[in-house]
Amino acid sequence: MLKELKINNKNFKVAVADTDQLRYKGLSNLKKLGSGKGMLFIFTEPTRVKMVMRDMNFPLDFIFLNKDWKVLQLNSLSKDDKNGVDAFKPVDMVLEVNKGVIKELGLKIGMSIIPGKDLNVHKEGVLQFKKGGVFQKVGDVVYEVKEDDIKIDSDKLQVLNEKGEVTANIEGGARIFSREHTKEIVHKVKNKTDQEVGKLVVKILDTHNSQKQDYVEK
Repeated sequence: MLKELKINNKNFKVAVADTDQLRYKGLSNLKKLGSGKGMLFIFTEPTRVKMVMRDMNFPLDFIFLNKDWKVLQLNSLSKDDKNGVDAFKPVDMVLEVNKGVIKELGLKIGMSIIPGKDLNVHKEGVLQFKKGGVFQKVGDVVYEVKEDDIKIDSDKLQVLNEKGEVTANIEGGARIFSREHTKEIVHKVKNKTDQEVGKLVVKILDTHNSQKQDYVEK
């Protein structure tokens, strides 16, 4: 899933490499990188990383960043480069984009990249948990979202993720709160507003009760 960021007010969508396997693979063997696209390498701790052009089919610009998204170093490499480029100092992230983006957007050392909300939460999660994964922020706290292997219960309904994998079995007629509603409830509970929590739950249930039932063929 691509995540959003801005480079000098231009929107980009980037893939995230947050594990050793993904960082090693990078953009290798990709035929081309679309305009406004890139890959963000996130490290679990500040690293004097060496970026290389392993099995690359196009040249790249490299934007080295600290945890606050400040630009520490800028470099470019041709697709046939054999030497790579070393970080001058430990960095938390490296953004790879098509060669020419740095010059086109007038990016300079000391400037900052602006991450989208989801991307910033992901970065915080990798740094906090020291590994890649799926992360969510509720209030000021970042949580790791885990999906266990759940077997299908033929007597129950299944909740699927975007890959079609079962994430839960539920009883017919069970109430399911959306992620946004769950966040709102948790926020009110943390702030000890019990009366407001009760009112919110009743409001959500009223919304459920007013919705028309929808059936599908088994």
